Amino acid sequence: MIWVFYLFDFDLTCVIISDSGLVLCWIFASIAEVFKRIQLLAMAATFRAFLNSPVGPKTTHFWGPVANWGFVAAGLADMQKPPEMISGNMTGAMCVYSALFMRFAWMVQPRNYLLLACHVSNETVQLYQLSRWARSQGYLSPEKEEEAKSQ
Repeated sequence: MIWVFYLFDFDLTCVIISDSGLVLCWIFASIAEVFKRIQLLAMAATFRAFLNSPVGPKTTHFWGPVANWGFVAAGLADMQKPPEMISGNMTGAMCVYSALFMRFAWMVQPRNYLLLACHVSNETVQLYQLSRWARSQGYLSPEKEEEAKSQ
């Protein structure tokens, strides 16, 4: 006859084999549980450090970039729209804006990597949109380049 039970106080799973009176405890389960608890404590300490950091959610260094991700989301959503709806002036202004704030995010102390990632993403999306607009306006068409080379 074999009985299996769980010792809650020690986090051990034990198997009792009644014929021989042998008790086998799965120590590995206990060790894994200890490591899980240590990992949770480390994660809690890391999260607490992030909360209180100079670029944590208690500062504008966090909420500014979070709000700026809206520009990236809007640019990604606009990729589905026809290129005739793109404003070349506004897209160009967004490219300049993101380029300037990429430098700001790099130079400000403490360095704001979240803002930098946001503006790098926005610059990429806006440059793609600008290329779509230029192609639709005929600025980047290969036909004009071929005509210019042949003349």
